[in-house]
Amino acid sequence: MAQTSGRLTSPGIDRLVADVEEAQAGRTLAAAQLVLDIATAASAEPSLDTVLQMALDRLADIVEFSRGSVSLIEGDTLSVRASSGSRRRSTSGPRIAQGKSPRWTVIRELRPVRVDNVRRRVSTGSRPIRSWLGAPIVRGDEALGLVELESTTPAWFSDADEGLVATVTQALAGPVDIAERYEAAQRALELREAFTGVISHELRTPITTIYGMSQVLRQRHRTMDPNALGQMIEDIEGEADRLRRLAEDLLVLSRTESGRLEVTLDPVLIGHLVRRRVADEAAHWPAHRFVAEIPPGVGLVLGEEMYVEQVLQNLLSNAAKYSPAGSEVRVVVEQTIGELSVRVLDEGMGIADEAPEQLFALFYRSPNAARQAAGAGIGLFVCRQLIESMGGRIWARRRDTGGSEFGFTLPVLDPDTDDELT
Repeated sequence: MAQTSGRLTSPGIDRLVADVEEAQAGRTLAAAQLVLDIATAASAEPSLDTVLQMALDRLADIVEFSRGSVSLIEGDTLSVRASSGSRRRSTSGPRIAQGKSPRWTVIRELRPVRVDNVRRRVSTGSRPIRSWLGAPIVRGDEALGLVELESTTPAWFSDADEGLVATVTQALAGPVDIAERYEAAQRALELREAFTGVISHELRTPITTIYGMSQVLRQRHRTMDPNALGQMIEDIEGEADRLRRLAEDLLVLSRTESGRLEVTLDPVLIGHLVRRRVADEAAHWPAHRFVAEIPPGVGLVLGEEMYVEQVLQNLLSNAAKYSPAGSEVRVVVEQTIGELSVRVLDEGMGIADEAPEQLFALFYRSPNAARQAAGAGIGLFVCRQLIESMGGRIWARRRDTGGSEFGFTLPVLDPDTDDELT
């Protein structure tokens, strides 16, 4: 064995070093080519999921792993959009809620995370996952999602693997950003078209009714039967109220879609607001029984009173609209630790087989609801936007006894933690 410059060498060792250096160079070149291909694929405008799946499949040729996935942030969850190995699916993957897992550490801290000894017993086939590597997809200082790789071998991923995956995720930020902007533009276009349809139909109907009845009253009010006169005035009031509510919803809708919905959180006397709103709706819907159940000593909530009232008004009017005459609409207020809930219970048609979450989609109307009463399909969407902007949550469910429950929560004001309100 020869000695050169203080280092022992041999043909075998030299060959091994050369092979390692060649493999590393090959991996670097393959990663660079993948980055270029991602950019090329994005410019060709295929679906984003196609780009993500291509990137993950090609990454498997550079970094060996047992299974992997690409997930994007949607609301407060991660949605799996591409998968490889045992995670491969023919349809979109599951949504992953926020938690203390390493993947959410990647999202929160905007840095790659490597776990060399996974302790949870998650298996690929018969072998448990023992190593995990995740790297964020980042735009500026905002996480868009992450790539995560898993192996059945402990301490499988190296620093070089981490660097290569991080390089690929940087390249993916572009296509994800482009896709989000394209989807936002498409939603804006669809909204403008639908908005025009609502204005041309939903606004025209009450305006035409009010104008026509006003003309009749001006010409014949002196000779009309008192009962017919009273009914016509009541119809005008009803159409004017419908027009007012629709205008309020459209105003919130336009602010929401343009990103200009600003909410000021102030203390709200929810008990007083519920009583007032229930009384007003009872006068508007005399054929229904309205009941409010409000416990004594209910606390203040944080919200914007005008918006809280608008949500409650929408839910109460829907409950009456889709329930038979003589039925009860009950409002139940309950307070728990940190939040207060308001539930609107009716005895009406109930919720059909569609997922309750679908009821809050913009312009969606269930077939049963569309057959029973006219509507624009924006009220529940507006309710969700307003409640979530005030830090609450909203839901819908079918009642076991028949009818529907629509409810929302708002955060309870803690005066001991808000100096500005003392």
